[in-house]
Order: sequence, then C-alpha cells, then structure tokens
Amino acid sequence: MPQDIFPMTPDLFLRVIDGRLVLWNYITHEQFEIDHAHLQALIALSKGDTLPIGAIEKELRNTGCIDHIESKTWGWDCLARIFHFGTQIRLAPGESLPENDHTEGYLSYCSSIAANAPQLATELPGQTRALPIPDWKDLQEMSLANALKNRKTCREFYKREISISQLSTALWATFGAIHGVNEMEYKEAGLETMGFRRSSPSGGSLQPSEPYLIAMNVKELESGVYHYRSHSHELSLISDSFDPESLGGLLCGQYCASELAYGVFVTSRFDKLWWKYPHSRSYRVALIDIGCLVQTFQLVCCSQQLKSWITGYFFDCEINKILGLNQDRESVMFFLGAGHGAGSIGWDARRAAVQMGRSL
Repeated sequence: MPQDIFPMTPDLFLRVIDGRLVLWNYITHEQFEIDHAHLQALIALSKGDTLPIGAIEKELRNTGCIDHIESKTWGWDCLARIFHFGTQIRLAPGESLPENDHTEGYLSYCSSIAANAPQLATELPGQTRALPIPDWKDLQEMSLANALKNRKTCREFYKREISISQLSTALWATFGAIHGVNEMEYKEAGLETMGFRRSSPSGGSLQPSEPYLIAMNVKELESGVYHYRSHSHELSLISDSFDPESLGGLLCGQYCASELAYGVFVTSRFDKLWWKYPHSRSYRVALIDIGCLVQTFQLVCCSQQLKSWITGYFFDCEINKILGLNQDRESVMFFLGAGHGAGSIGWDARRAAVQMGRSL
C-alpha cells in the first residue's frame, strides 16, 4: 500500500451533541470533538481516497481512526458490531491484569450509591389480587434429568384451561422471591439487602426483569393484562380489555400464541441496572438475566406437564404501549407462553397452509 494511503477504521460513529460534532471510537471507548477539516478527511478516507501526510493525518492516527482494517468475517450489521465491541471491557495499552481482590472496593462502591437506589420491588397501580399458595408437588415429583430431557418447544396448543394454582406455582418458581426479602445470611455477614432473590441468578441481585402476565385460559382468573409482583406474590391489573386474538399479531404473526393458557412478557428495568452499573455493558446483563429466567420457566412448565413456547420476535413499541411502559427506562425483551398442547413443533400445520397457498 502506498505511504500516503491510510485505511479508515470501521470502529467509529459520529454524533451531534450540544452543537458539537463528536467522533466516537467504540473500541477504545474514546470520544473526540472534530471540526470540518477532520470530517472532510474522514469522508475522503471512507471513499478510499488518499490522505496526505500532515497534521490531520497525525491526529487521526493518534486517536486510532486510521490503519485498522475492517474485518471481512463479521456477519451482522454495524449496530450489532457497535454493541458487541462497544460493551467489552478492555485493558488500556500497557495495563496489567489486577493483582488484588476487588471485594472491598466493590462493597465501598455499593455503600456510596445506596442512598440513590431505585425502588427494586415494583408495585404498579391498579386492582390487586393475591395468588394461591404455590404448590411444589408437581415440581418435586419430576426429576431434573427428566425435566431436561422432556423439555422441548411446542407450537401447537389446545386452548384448554389450566388451574390458577398451576399459574401461581409457575410465576412463583420463576419470578417469585423464593428466598424471602430479608435474608439472614446477609445480615449475619453485616451486609444490607436491598431487594430480593429469585430461583435464577441476577447481576448485582437487582432483578431487573419484570413479568407481565397475559391471562387467557386460566380458571378463576379473568382474561387480561397483569403485572406480577414478585416480592408479594400478587397480580395487579393493567387492562381487562385485552383481546387474546390480537396476541399473534403482536408477535409478528405467530398465531399459535392465541391457543396458549397464558403468556408472560418479560421486560427489563434499565434504571435498576444503570443505577449500579452505569457502563453500557450492563445491557448484556439484562439479556443474560432474562435468559436464566427463560430456562427456569421452561423446566417448571415441563414439571407441571404443560408445554412451553418462547419467542423474542415481536413489535416492541406496540407491546410497550399495552403494558404502559416508559420506554426510556423499561422495555419488553422476551415472551414466554405455556398451556396444554400436543408437544408438536407445529410445522405440519404450517406446511399444509403453505402447500394450500401454492395450489391456489
């Protein structure tokens, strides 16, 4: 490559902030204010033009804007690349791995932010009703080995009712505060607890994932949209006018959902996470948190002799409106469904529909 040609790194994006043009290097997590001359140089580089050696070339090189070759193996678009690399934790040039335990510093940090803690136990306004005491009998009768072996995705449901006891147990075992709110092991260690613990692990014990129940075929429970209060094992009514037939449309045409006994939209409370972990990496924690809950939910359903179905494919904004969410601080992230079903993945019915369409 000739000396006066410098490839532009793909690890940049531009933002206009308070009237300033800011260049963001999402690999190094650095931001630089740039002027028109530097912008023109970047535009020239992006077109493959030559860039004369000089002051601008030197400044761009020092900020890591040139000489990084774009990978040809990345398979997604730039948004995924920004998220993947931009949320990594990296050692600074010349920095060594930490040699000391960080526990003392972590506890000190937690103490310093405790006064500004958000409300960790979510209680939405609306009519509330207590759920029956969870029945662990079904969960105790099936071994973990059998639950793991028998769990599989179902897309063909019978639109048959389940008992409110089954719903109660599934919500409690997946999302409930099964360890209680005040745990003695923390108190005995001289530590203060601020939230609660579920059966699945959660980053910082913040429990950012919130369950919103779509009740459709549950005995003794009116159809509607509810929020499940994890800490008190109650439901609070959000809407009693939800049409179950609209669920498939909200899930981008996955109409097997209309036959479910119930579904759960799992959201993430971002404000819980960014209070304690302000780095954007905590968005990864939000996704992992939900992944743990998803697996627990499926094993619980399997133990109850119910079929489960999950999806991350839906119209986010429309669902957020139905749930009444402030999308800047909380958003739907996943959907869980359960009910009686054949255990089929549902492809036979879909194949028949496709073949019928071709014959017309």
